[in-house]
Amino acid sequence: MKHLLILFFLLTTNAFAQGFFGDYAVVKDKNGYVNIRAKENVKSKIVGTLPNNTLVYEFLDEEFNPSNWVHIDSGYVHKSRLKMISEFPSIGEGKEKETENSITLAEKGISVTISTQKFDKTKHKITKKKHKYYEELIIDGKSAQGTDFIPENHYKSIVVNINGKNVSIPKSAYDDLYQVWVYPYNNEVYYDKEDDVLYIFVRCGDGANSYKVCWQIVKGEYKTRIIGEPLWPYIIP
Repeated sequence: MKHLLILFFLLTTNAFAQGFFGDYAVVKDKNGYVNIRAKENVKSKIVGTLPNNTLVYEFLDEEFNPSNWVHIDSGYVHKSRLKMISEFPSIGEGKEKETENSITLAEKGISVTISTQKFDKTKHKITKKKHKYYEELIIDGKSAQGTDFIPENHYKSIVVNINGKNVSIPKSAYDDLYQVWVYPYNNEVYYDKEDDVLYIFVRCGDGANSYKVCWQIVKGEYKTRIIGEPLWPYIIP
């Protein structure tokens, strides 16, 4: 069964990498920042700025967004000022070390180990929040990502080492994420050596609740994460 799933992920990975839905990118501008415009042209009013290495998640694929402008925050940024994280060198691709509950990607002084554990419902507070058309699963006070039902598993830890230095990833960066898949093609790491920025990108979840996450580590310090929209129906573990 596991081999069939891996084959399925292989066949669909290209679609994800091309940003069939949203894509992760970072600001890269020679000025060190990019202007946010009120409208989709360079003469439009500047309504804000974003510094280099700001992580964003937007519709960048030409099929869905043929314009050279991307809507971010309160305005628009020109796509030429953004760089896809997948354009940075990958770490550990094709050299993954797997166990049933973990995967390690390591190369060039960088090591990332993602570990999962079974979900024990007796150790968590589980409630439902009613909305007009659906019920939201709440676990330990947070909206549960990846499932509408009691999850099978969740993250145990994310261990990162960069050039001999351990990077502390706070539990709050992953403790609301469930239905974790530790197959190679669901977990990718990219490294921007020039600015010393590491990106950990994963795909998780069940069916319509599938999701993407990207964690960003800047100069050896955890900075942020962005959760992307569901991938369904293009991936159903």
